[in-house]
Amino acid sequence: MAVFRFQSPRGSTVVVRRDEYLFSVALGRVVRLDVVLPPGFSARAAEPYPVLYLQDGQDLARLHLPATLNRLYRRGDVRPFVLVAIHAADRLQEYGVAARPDYLGRGSRAGRYTDFMLNELLPYVQAHYHASAEPEEAALAGMSLGGLMAFDLAWHHPEAFLQVGAFSGAFWWRGRGLHDGYTDADRLMHSLVLARPAQLGQQFWLQAGTDDETTDRNNNGIIDAIDDTLDLLTTLAAQGLPPAAARYVEVPGGHHHPDTWAAIFPDFLRWAFGTQELAAPAVAATEKLPLRWRIGSRPLLRRPHGAAKFKFKYLRRSATFAAMSATPPITLARPAPGTYLPYTQAYIDLVPDGSEPLAQLRQQAAEMHRELVGLSEVQALMRYAPGKWTPKEVLVHLTDTERIFTYRALRFARADAQELPGFDENEFAANSEANDRSISDLLTEYHAVRAATLAFFGGLNGGQLDRAGRANGGAVAVRSLLYLVAGHEQHHLRILRERYWPALPPA
Repeated sequence: MAVFRFQSPRGSTVVVRRDEYLFSVALGRVVRLDVVLPPGFSARAAEPYPVLYLQDGQDLARLHLPATLNRLYRRGDVRPFVLVAIHAADRLQEYGVAARPDYLGRGSRAGRYTDFMLNELLPYVQAHYHASAEPEEAALAGMSLGGLMAFDLAWHHPEAFLQVGAFSGAFWWRGRGLHDGYTDADRLMHSLVLARPAQLGQQFWLQAGTDDETTDRNNNGIIDAIDDTLDLLTTLAAQGLPPAAARYVEVPGGHHHPDTWAAIFPDFLRWAFGTQELAAPAVAATEKLPLRWRIGSRPLLRRPHGAAKFKFKYLRRSATFAAMSATPPITLARPAPGTYLPYTQAYIDLVPDGSEPLAQLRQQAAEMHRELVGLSEVQALMRYAPGKWTPKEVLVHLTDTERIFTYRALRFARADAQELPGFDENEFAANSEANDRSISDLLTEYHAVRAATLAFFGGLNGGQLDRAGRANGGAVAVRSLLYLVAGHEQHHLRILRERYWPALPPA
C-alpha cells in the first residue's frame, strides 16, 4: 500500500494511503481508494474516528485537500477524521439516483453503487481504518454528479449517513428531456425528496456558483444550477427539515470547476467536522448586495427566491477568492520573441493578450469535450479530405503533443541542459491506432493528460517559467511551451469547426 505524506510548515501532517485491495462484487471491479488519515492517527485509539466518504476521489489533489486539511488541523479548526476518497470509474452510469436512470439511461448502475457503498465499502473502511459506524459520525460529499449521488445516498440511508455536502450538485437530473414535455416535476431528486419526510438528524450543505453555467430554462434571470439547488432546499423545508439543518453557500463568481470547490471546501469541512459552531456567513440573503454577476449578456435582475423565506445564508466573495484575484497570475506575461521557434508564432498568437493560458486550457477541455462527445462512430472516423486525420486522430494528436510539450517544459523547468529531439506528428498519428478506440476512451485519456498539465504548470513559479532549453533545433522557454499547448489546441478547435463539422455525415 503506497503512503504519501503531506507536511505543513508547522508540523501538522496528514498521511494519504493508496488502497487498491477492495474488490466490489456489486460493481465487478477493484475500487481504488485514497484514504487521508489525520495527524497522530492510531488504529488503537479509544474511540473510532469520524469519517467523510468523498465521491470522485480521483480529484483529491485537484481539490488541494491534503494541504487544506493540514491548514485546518494546524489551526485546530476541525477534529481528527478519516477521509475516504473513492475513485470513480464509469461515473455516468454508477452515479445518479438509485431509484431509476435518467431520461437518457444514465445512472443505470447507481443502485449497484449504493449496494457497494452500504454493504462493501462501509464495513471495509470501518474494519481497516478505525472509522465510526455511527451515522452522526459519517458524512458524504461529492461534486456535480458525484454530489447528486452523495445526496441520494444520504437522503435514503440516514441509518448510515446523516450529513452530506453537494458541491454544484447535478440536481437537474431528470426523467424527461427538455423537448419532450419536460416540467420541473421531472427532476428526479426533487421528486424523491417529496416521496417521504426528512428524518431526524439529517443535515445538508449545498453549494452553487453564480457562474456554474449559463443555462436558464424558465427565463427567470437565474441560472438553472442555482434554481435547482434552491428548489431542492425549499422541498427539504416542506418535508420538515429544520432551517438550522441546511446550509446554502452561493459563491459569487464561482465556476463548475475544482478550483471553486477547493476554495470553498474549508467551509464544508468546518460545518461537518468543526471544533466549534460555524458562524453565520457575513451577509444574509435579505440584505442588499451589489449585483454585477451576469448570465451571458443578461444581468441578474434579482437575487434568487427561497433563501430568505427559509433563512438560508449567502457568503460574500471569500478571502480565498479575493486573494486569488488580487494579484495577476504570473502566467499572464507573454513569451518574449526569441524564446520559441519562429514558425510557432501563429500558435502563440492564438492565446489573446490579457488571457490567462491556464484558464484557456480549462475552458478548451470543456469545449473539446462538447465538440466530440456526441459523435457517432461514423462521424468520428470521417475525413474532410483525402489524407486528413479523423476526429479521433486529431484528439490523439492533441494529447500526444501536449504530453511532449509538457515533458519538454518539465526538463527545462528543472534546469536540464540536454537538447531534446523533435517528433514527426504524422508518424505519431499513423501509429496511434486511434481509430480502433472509442471517443469516450480517448476523451478519458485526454482529460487525464490535461489535468496533469494544469497541475504541473500551475505549480511553477516565475523563475521556472522563464527557464529555457533547446528542443527541435531551437531555443524554447517553459513559458512559451505553456502558450504553445493552449494555442495549438485553439488551432485544432478552429479546424474542427471550420473544416470537419460542415462536412460531417448524419449521425
